[in-house]
Amino acid sequence: MGYDVIVVGGGPAGLSAGIFCAERGLRVAVFESGSFGGALRAIYPNKLVLNYPGFPAGIKARELAELFIKQARDYGVELRRERVLEITRELRVKTDAGEYPARAIVIATGTRPRELGIPGEAEFNYADLGVYYSAPEPERFSGKKVLVVGGGDSALETAVELSRVARVTLVHRREEFRAVARNVERLRQSGVEVLLNTELEEIGGSEKVEWVRLRRGEEEFTRRVDAVVLAVGHVPNSEIFAKLGLECDSDGRIKTDAAQRTSVKGIYAAGDIVSGVGHLELLVVAVAQGAVAAHNIYMELYEPYWAQRR
Repeated sequence: MGYDVIVVGGGPAGLSAGIFCAERGLRVAVFESGSFGGALRAIYPNKLVLNYPGFPAGIKARELAELFIKQARDYGVELRRERVLEITRELRVKTDAGEYPARAIVIATGTRPRELGIPGEAEFNYADLGVYYSAPEPERFSGKKVLVVGGGDSALETAVELSRVARVTLVHRREEFRAVARNVERLRQSGVEVLLNTELEEIGGSEKVEWVRLRRGEEEFTRRVDAVVLAVGHVPNSEIFAKLGLECDSDGRIKTDAAQRTSVKGIYAAGDIVSGVGHLELLVVAVAQGAVAAHNIYMELYEPYWAQRR
């Protein structure tokens, strides 16, 4: 079974690419091994998305994801829950269930939370033992002492949300936050304890997280905590295209041109997996890149008369 376009990754960028391909009459499938909707459903389903145009009062991430998924299905996009194992230069996608040829491929595999690699992290980051990389269900932290680590929007949003049900301390290794002004102001009004110029060096406990060791300059000190949320950025999900030889930046993100084309003919990329100076990891950017990729794939495959006059 072949497709005009195969999209690898079912987050906002991938679903957008699928929708715009289907709108142009292309036979398209989106492959996803986890949750369709990506981080909107898997990492922060209850987050109020305030920076997506058209929803001035915000919209829950899960609800927005469901709208994307519904539109994709309504437009005839095939949503296939299969794990992609490899993408080849011959434009074939190998999964745990089969192998599929395509005329074009869009890589929209996104990113995953970055690990700090400090003592105790790996010991407690599974089975609800106390180390997390997001807090999709704040009520699970009710009444607990929680340490949130990071200085970007995700960290501040997580700290503020958890402060409604828990005692929260936010640790950031720098003097200033990377987050937007709106989130910084929300943090200031939340009552969250903030420790700047402070680094998390160790997480400890007997059977679950019980304490952390922090450093501020030459000073080391410990804090009793019940949970740690690490919101320290993301790394690209690049394993499945490692053999392709795509041109990537030093972080492993894919370099593309203005049409979202990669260095391998017939392969495009969109969303947080894409490199770029000043690249914004925003939902609106991911969706736009998916649309751009779909548009240029259509022009490449069918060479419509109106494209030739440009």
